[in-house]
Amino acid sequence: MDLGTHRGKIVLITGGSKGIGFACARAFAAEGARVAIVSRDPANLARAREELAKEGFHVHLTRADLHEAHSAQDVVEEATGALGPIDILVNCAGAAKRYDPDLLDAAGYKAAMEAKYFR
Repeated sequence: MDLGTHRGKIVLITGGSKGIGFACARAFAAEGARVAIVSRDPANLARAREELAKEGFHVHLTRADLHEAHSAQDVVEEATGALGPIDILVNCAGAAKRYDPDLLDAAGYKAAMEAKYFR
Protein backbone atom coordinates (compact mmCIF):
# COMPACT_ATOMS: atom_id res chain seq x y z
CA MET A 1 0.00 0.00 0.00
CA ASP A 2 1.57 3.26 -1.08
CA LEU A 3 0.11 6.17 0.83
CA GLY A 4 2.57 8.56 -0.81
CA THR A 5 3.29 10.22 2.51
CA HIS A 6 6.49 8.40 3.49
CA ARG A 7 8.60 8.87 0.37
CA GLY A 8 11.95 10.33 1.38
CA LYS A 9 11.18 10.29 5.10
CA ILE A 10 13.88 9.04 7.48
CA VAL A 11 12.58 6.17 9.63
CA LEU A 12 14.41 4.63 12.60
CA ILE A 13 13.08 1.23 13.71
CA THR A 14 14.32 -0.37 16.90
CA GLY A 15 13.93 -4.14 16.90
CA GLY A 16 13.85 -3.86 13.11
CA SER A 17 15.65 -7.07 12.20
CA LYS A 18 12.74 -9.45 12.79
CA GLY A 19 9.07 -9.72 13.68
CA ILE A 20 6.88 -6.64 13.66
CA GLY A 21 9.89 -4.31 13.40
CA PHE A 22 11.09 -6.09 10.27
CA ALA A 23 7.61 -5.92 8.75
CA CYS A 24 7.57 -2.18 9.45
CA ALA A 25 11.00 -1.78 7.82
CA ARG A 26 9.77 -3.57 4.71
CA ALA A 27 6.58 -1.49 4.56
CA PHE A 28 8.35 1.86 4.99
CA ALA A 29 11.03 0.91 2.45
CA ALA A 30 8.32 -0.10 -0.03
CA GLU A 31 6.83 3.37 0.37
CA GLY A 32 10.15 5.01 -0.45
CA ALA A 33 11.31 5.89 3.04
CA ARG A 34 14.97 5.79 4.01
CA VAL A 35 15.11 3.20 6.77
CA ALA A 36 17.55 2.46 9.61
CA ILE A 37 17.03 -0.69 11.65
CA VAL A 38 18.48 -1.47 15.06
CA SER A 39 19.16 -4.87 16.65
CA ARG A 40 21.48 -6.33 19.27
CA ASP A 41 22.28 -9.28 17.03
CA PRO A 42 24.62 -8.80 14.06
CA ALA A 43 23.40 -12.05 12.48
CA ASN A 44 19.79 -10.84 12.58
CA LEU A 45 20.85 -7.53 11.04
CA ALA A 46 22.71 -9.31 8.23
CA ARG A 47 19.75 -11.59 7.53
CA ALA A 48 17.36 -8.61 7.47
CA ARG A 49 19.62 -6.69 5.09
CA GLU A 50 19.90 -9.70 2.78
CA GLU A 51 16.16 -10.33 2.75
CA LEU A 52 15.32 -6.69 2.10
CA ALA A 53 18.01 -6.40 -0.58
CA LYS A 54 16.37 -9.28 -2.47
CA GLU A 55 13.31 -7.04 -2.69
CA GLY A 56 15.38 -4.11 -3.90
CA PHE A 57 15.45 -2.22 -0.60
CA HIS A 58 18.52 -0.73 1.07
CA VAL A 59 18.49 -0.17 4.83
CA HIS A 60 21.04 1.27 7.20
CA LEU A 61 22.02 -1.17 9.98
CA THR A 62 22.92 -0.29 13.55
CA ARG A 63 23.93 -2.81 16.20
CA ALA A 64 23.04 -1.70 19.70
CA ASP A 65 21.78 -3.07 22.98
CA LEU A 66 19.11 -0.63 24.05
CA HIS A 67 19.24 -1.97 27.60
CA GLU A 68 22.37 0.19 27.92
CA ALA A 69 21.43 3.75 28.82
CA HIS A 70 23.76 5.49 26.34
CA SER A 71 22.80 3.29 23.39
CA ALA A 72 19.61 5.13 22.43
CA GLN A 73 21.47 8.42 21.97
CA ASP A 74 24.27 6.65 20.08
CA VAL A 75 21.74 5.05 17.73
CA VAL A 76 20.06 8.38 17.00
CA GLU A 77 23.42 10.04 16.32
CA GLU A 78 24.53 7.24 14.00
CA ALA A 79 21.26 7.09 12.05
CA THR A 80 21.12 10.88 11.75
CA GLY A 81 24.72 10.97 10.56
CA ALA A 82 24.05 8.31 7.93
CA LEU A 83 20.60 9.32 6.71
CA GLY A 84 19.73 12.75 8.05
CA PRO A 85 17.27 13.96 10.70
CA ILE A 86 14.80 11.29 11.81
CA ASP A 87 11.17 11.92 10.86
CA ILE A 88 9.60 8.75 12.26
CA LEU A 89 10.55 6.47 15.18
CA VAL A 90 9.07 2.97 15.43
CA ASN A 91 9.97 1.35 18.74
CA CYS A 92 9.73 -2.44 18.46
CA ALA A 93 12.70 -3.33 20.65
CA GLY A 94 12.03 -5.01 23.90
CA ALA A 95 13.47 -8.50 24.19
CA ALA A 96 10.05 -10.00 24.70
CA LYS A 97 9.84 -12.72 27.29
CA ARG A 98 6.86 -14.95 27.80
CA TYR A 99 5.66 -15.36 31.34
CA ASP A 100 2.97 -17.49 32.86
CA PRO A 101 0.68 -14.73 34.21
CA ASP A 102 0.92 -16.22 37.68
CA LEU A 103 4.72 -15.93 37.58
CA LEU A 104 5.05 -12.34 36.29
CA ASP A 105 6.31 -10.37 39.22
CA ALA A 106 7.05 -6.67 39.65
CA ALA A 107 10.72 -7.12 38.69
CA GLY A 108 9.81 -8.80 35.38
CA TYR A 109 7.24 -6.12 34.60
CA LYS A 110 9.70 -3.33 35.43
CA ALA A 111 12.42 -4.88 33.23
CA ALA A 112 10.01 -5.04 30.30
CA MET A 113 8.97 -1.40 30.75
CA GLU A 114 12.60 -0.28 31.07
CA ALA A 115 13.49 -1.91 27.76
CA LYS A 116 10.45 -0.68 25.87
CA TYR A 117 9.78 2.81 27.22
CA PHE A 118 12.53 4.30 29.30
CA ARG A 119 15.70 3.89 27.23
